[in-house]
Order: sequence, then C-alpha cells, then structure tokens
Amino acid sequence: MAPSSPSLLPAEAGVPRGWRRTALARAATLALATAAAVAPAPGALAATRPAPAPLALAAIPPASAPTTLTGWATLRRLDLLPLFQPGVTTSQFSSYDRTGGNDDGRTYSCLRLTADERCVVAERSGPGEVDSIWFTRDGGDVRLVGNLRIDLDGRRVLDAPLQQVVDGALGAPFTFPLVANASQSSGGVYIKVPMAFRESMRISTSEAARYYHVTYRALPSADGVASFDPSDRAADVVGKLAAAGTRDPKPPPAGATTVSRRFTLPAGRAIALTGLVGPGVVTALRLRLGRLTPARSGQLAPAVDLMRLARLRISFDGRRTVDSPLGELFGSGLAPAPVRSLMFSQSPGTLTSWWPMPFRRTASVSLVNASHTGVLSGQLLVTYAPEPAVVAALASGRAGYFHASSQRGPTVPGQDWTALAVRGRRGKLVGISHTMSGTTNDYLEGDERAFIDTDGAPEIQGTGTEDFYEGGFYFNHGPFTAAFNGNPVRLVGAGPLCPTGDCTDAYRLLLDDSIGFASSLRFGFEHGSGNSQAAVYGTTAYWYG
Repeated sequence: MAPSSPSLLPAEAGVPRGWRRTALARAATLALATAAAVAPAPGALAATRPAPAPLALAAIPPASAPTTLTGWATLRRLDLLPLFQPGVTTSQFSSYDRTGGNDDGRTYSCLRLTADERCVVAERSGPGEVDSIWFTRDGGDVRLVGNLRIDLDGRRVLDAPLQQVVDGALGAPFTFPLVANASQSSGGVYIKVPMAFRESMRISTSEAARYYHVTYRALPSADGVASFDPSDRAADVVGKLAAAGTRDPKPPPAGATTVSRRFTLPAGRAIALTGLVGPGVVTALRLRLGRLTPARSGQLAPAVDLMRLARLRISFDGRRTVDSPLGELFGSGLAPAPVRSLMFSQSPGTLTSWWPMPFRRTASVSLVNASHTGVLSGQLLVTYAPEPAVVAALASGRAGYFHASSQRGPTVPGQDWTALAVRGRRGKLVGISHTMSGTTNDYLEGDERAFIDTDGAPEIQGTGTEDFYEGGFYFNHGPFTAAFNGNPVRLVGAGPLCPTGDCTDAYRLLLDDSIGFASSLRFGFEHGSGNSQAAVYGTTAYWYG
C-alpha cells in the first residue's frame, strides 16, 4: 500500500461493512462550467525548443487509427484514448440486490450454480473482453471465495485460489498493479488483466463470491480479436504500470514541443497562461507551484486552500471543456497527498496530467485563483505534438475533445448525485475523481449507477461507492494510491480540514473499461443506502465527447 501524507489521518481499521441498498434494475446481465471571463496576463511563452509552424488541417493526411483496441493494445496505445469505439458496449455483472433492498452480497452472490456446484459470477456468448474483476468479503480476506476459474472460448485460462491470484503469486501478467490484494487496494481485491475472447466467457468461484463486480466490453465482431493468452507476460505494460505517476504512459509523440510559462498569481485573480495554435494534441501538462503566501489567522494551510479553491480552465477550439478545482482534477480533492495514477499525479508542489487532449485550431490554459493564497512562484509546462491520426479522427467525428466536468454541492435526499449528465452527443467516460464529506462515512453505502443511452433502468449498478473505487469495507486498510485507483486522503475529526466530521476522496480510471455512449449518459452515485445520507460531494468526471 502506498504511503499517505503523514499529516493526514488514516482510515479507521476494521470498520464493519453495512448492508448495501440498491434500486431495482436488470437482474442477470447489467449492460454496464463555472463560466467567467479570464483576463489575459502580459508575458510571453518561452519554448524549450523552437515551436513548429502551425499546421493547416487540410495538410494533415487522413491517417488511420484503429477504433477498437483489445488485449494489451489499449494500455500500449493510450494516445488513442480520445477515439470512440463504435458498436462496443461496456457492461457489468455484480452482486447488487435485485429487490431494491440492501442484500448485496448474499442472495445475489451467484448468477447460478453449475452442475458441480460452482458459483458463476459472469458469463456471456459472443466476442468481448473482461477488463475488471473485483471481490471483497471478510474485511478483504478472500480466501473463503476459494478457486477462481476463468474459461474463455472453451479454454481454461485461469484456475487458482483467488487470494493467491490477487497476492501476485502467479507472476506476470498477474502482478501488481494489474492485480491487487486488500492491503494494496484498501479492503478490496481486483484483477485488471485485459482478457479478450472471441466466442464465450465464463467466470466462476468454488465458493460463494459475496461482494463482486465483473466489468466487460461486448464487441460487435470477433474480427481481429485474439483470445487472451495467459503465457504473454506483457513485460512492457507491467513496467509502464509500475512507473505510474512518474512518466507519460503514452508512446513518445513525434515532433513534440514543450512550452513553458513562469508566473505569479495573487489571491482572487486569474491569469491566461498559454495559447497554442494547432492542429495538435496536448500530451502532457505540468503545473509547478513553488512559494505560496503564508496563511492568515483562521485560514486553511496555504497548499490546502489553493488545491481546493483554485481552478484550472482549458479551452479547445474556442470552447471551454475543463473548469475544475486543482486538487480534485489531479486526484486528491481534500488536501495535497501523494497521487501516482497512470494518467495524472500529485507530488509536493507539482501537478501533472498525461490525458491526451486533441484540438483542431487553438488551445488555451488559464488559472483562476479563488483561494486566499497567493502563488509567488509558479510554472506551467505544456507538451503538444501534431499527432495526425488523432487530429484526423477528431475532425471526422471519430474522436472527441477531452473534458473534465466538475460539480460540487450538498446531496439531495432521495436523489442520486450526478457526476456526469450528457445528452444529444456521443462520448466515453474514462474516469472519476470524487470528494465526499459527512458526519459519518455511511455515504459510502451508496451504489454507482450508469444510465447509458436510456432513461429507464441503469445499465450498470454496483454494490457501494468504495466498491466502485475497487476498495472495500470503507477503505479499511487506509489511504493508498495506485495506477488505476486510489483513496489518497481520509480525514476524521480534523477540525477545519473536515468540519463535517468524516471526509474521504477517491479516484478510478476507466481505460479498457471506458463507458461509451451513442447519445446520452447519466452517471452518478447514491449517497448512503437509498440516498438517505446527507453529505457534501464534489466530483470531476474525465470524458471525451
């Protein structure tokens, strides 16, 4: 488990898990800007190398890029994350209570029993890919789940004790962070090895699974799909994931240029930091915040104040698509903390993003400081590259702009908290950063729910908020950060840092298991069992559209 900030209180160990409440939905196969003008500030951009001449869109060849990647290709080609996947649907099996009650992990812990009394937790005919498998029980000790068996296309690709699998005992590719045990994922265990299949898949356990979800993609065709080979150790991917949060996980782009801008920013002011002329793709963004003004009496610590109240704004082709609080945008909304995810990171004084952000004509970055803390020494570095295949896909509507949609406010009794609501356009959800506070952490009893191209029953429903973030038992092993998920901060009785009494933040990336939609998506969370817990939530949804 990654260390948490020594100034932050760890989660309480051994908190018993309450029963979950879920709303009635499909039983067997769940088909898973605060706008304000920013005044430009004087000062020229300094480039670390001469900037290339602007490229005319018409001059870019119609370079092709595959729209549907399977197996290890998705993690090898994260530069293609903005591309849509026509005909691909992300779905989920889970142990949620089909009656609308809170009996998530007992009555519904098996879809069915086989003739030899194995517990089937997921099965499907047709081509697809299993992208995330999560379990918990007994505080995160999953030995009583017994053997996990995965059959793909009539072949047995895995048959081993679940606890050994998530402990990494099988070796690559079943190694951290492609698998994690309860100490590494704070109360939950998971398997993130992408396992494609051409004809069929079935996942079963030798004993009752209790709490689980299995996220998979259904593919429109088996053409070009190679069935998962467990002997492929994928050493390059394992190495990339081991370095999460320290370097760009995407292939090095040709013709990349980095521009740099040093700045100061008083409290209550805004500054336009950079403007780019395209077409191109922003491949990396790094914000360094050096010296800050000291705290005044009664204020939060300067770094906390700045991370909560300063906002980064990014516009592409004249449209603002990012307007988010700094801390939450980079994975920890409550307070500065170590974050080492695959697509963004936090370290003392430095915030980094590696989301690919395509644009056709212009891109601009601004910083709005609504905090009480001034920045006495700051620097922004932006790397961008031509990336003709991705830009051509954006121009033809086969790819989307990067968005970070942030919401904050009190929860409403009886209503889900909506993290993202999009209608009338296609897109894909690729991650969530979430900040929660209440008098207790019973708000974690709420399930995630995704309504994909429908106003009816949710296509995806899980078993609890920390379960969505692939932890368990209220993150009972304390704060952690990993490539795909994290719970960087837990605050209990921390005075002005958490005035409500109990505060938690978390993030999860959805890369192989991104949630695509053709016309609409509403993704949100219950807050407590039956939306019964009063809380204050903040969410930042990362998506392309």
